[in-house]
Amino acid sequence: MLSTGLCGSQSTTVAFVAFTVEADEVDNFVTAVAGLTIDYVRTDRGHGPSRTTCAGSSEGQLSVGSMGFSAIASTEVPRDLVVFALITSAPSGALWCGQQLDVGQLYAYCPGTVFYAAEPAGLSATMLTVPAAALERQSQGFGELRFDKSVEPLGGRYAVEHMKCLLQVATAQPTLMDDALWSQGIADAGMRVLLENRAPQTDLRSRRLDSRTIVSDSIAFVEATRTFQPTLSELCRSTCASESRVRQAFVDVVGMPPIRYFHYRLLNQLRTDFLLADPTVESVTDITESFGVSHPGRFAARYRHAFDELPSETLRRR
Repeated sequence: MLSTGLCGSQSTTVAFVAFTVEADEVDNFVTAVAGLTIDYVRTDRGHGPSRTTCAGSSEGQLSVGSMGFSAIASTEVPRDLVVFALITSAPSGALWCGQQLDVGQLYAYCPGTVFYAAEPAGLSATMLTVPAAALERQSQGFGELRFDKSVEPLGGRYAVEHMKCLLQVATAQPTLMDDALWSQGIADAGMRVLLENRAPQTDLRSRRLDSRTIVSDSIAFVEATRTFQPTLSELCRSTCASESRVRQAFVDVVGMPPIRYFHYRLLNQLRTDFLLADPTVESVTDITESFGVSHPGRFAARYRHAFDELPSETLRRR
């Protein structure tokens, strides 16, 4: 899903103020605004900048964002936060843990929820981040909140439709979050959404949760072993799943097979290192060898296809 802010190859935190951030020449990047950290891996050259407008108060943080380039996003909601997300534009190929995104869908992501998304250029969403403790306080006298780790869109009940209306208004006027009464009201609406939606576990949701586990375990294996170009057999052993199940899990979650995903991931990691390296001290070969790249000519061709420039050109742009 769209982040609550964009920055290049680093993390940024902000105070409770209204502001707009724009990202264009960004490849592998991390965002950290309002306590929600999202990792991105770009999957194309980009067609324009990505913009995010943020505003909020102690009751909640709002972000209104649009993607100007395609990317795979992943995050885990912190244990003290709940995130509500309204999809305002959903081009073909937009996925959320295997769920096709559509305009008008509302999602609620409770503490500890892990999610992955395929975000094509043109995807836009409005996200509200609310402290879980505040929702629990507001729910006293109404019922007990159940923080379900679902990744399904919420059904069209009264509280859901009311929350959609409020987020649509906030999308057009994010600075409303600066008003204490408004931000408290929209947080109260979020609490009522959680009270109203207590759906039982379904087989489809179980499969998506299993797929997210396979993808998470595969990424953890790659990061722990620094096996940046894993084989399918290595991923099967690390996840205790069959080849067909591993392939399906990655298609379900990020919209592409595992080998292709890790290819993009490696290119993004190398590009970040090229941009951060000192060209008078390190060379392209030094950096690529540290990632296990054994065919520099083939790698350079793939890199140029992905980013429209050679590795050496990126390195000199520092």
